[in-house]
Amino acid sequence: MYLTHDFPVAKPRPPLPRIADAKPMTASEYIRLRRLAAKLSEHDLAQRMAALYVSTATRRPRDTMLDISKAMLLLLRAIELPGAVARRPQTITALAAVLPFDVDVYWQLAQYPPDRHPRVCRGCGTSAHDHDAPRWATRNSCERCDPAGYGL
Repeated sequence: MYLTHDFPVAKPRPPLPRIADAKPMTASEYIRLRRLAAKLSEHDLAQRMAALYVSTATRRPRDTMLDISKAMLLLLRAIELPGAVARRPQTITALAAVLPFDVDVYWQLAQYPPDRHPRVCRGCGTSAHDHDAPRWATRNSCERCDPAGYGL
C-alpha cells in the first residue's frame, strides 16, 4: 500500500489549560487604556460624547454644551472607576462611536470570568479581536508597546 507506516497513531490531547492572569483585566481598565492609546484626555472624550449627544438628540437639549460636557465627563469618570461596569449597553455603544474600542471585548471583560477573557495588551488595550490584530511580544503586551518582549 502507498503511504503505510508502522508508527502508532497519535492520540489527540486536550488543550493546555489557560494560564490565569495574576491581575485580570477589567472592563473599566480596558476603556481607560483605549482612551490613552487614542491620545485623548478625559475632557476631550467628554466633549466628543457631548457633541454626539447633541447631534443625535431628537429634540434640542435645554442644557448648554458646557453642561452636557460636564455631565459626560462625570459619566466617563464613572465608567473608568476601577471595577466599574456600565449599566446600559447604549452607553457603551455611544462611547464606541467616539472612541476606537471593541464593544464585544468590553462586555466579555465585564460579564465573564477571567478564564474566558480575551487577550488584551496591558499597554494600549488592543486585543486579538481588533481590526489590526496585534503581534504579541509577551503574554500581556503587543509588539507596539513592548517591542523587545521583556514584559510591562
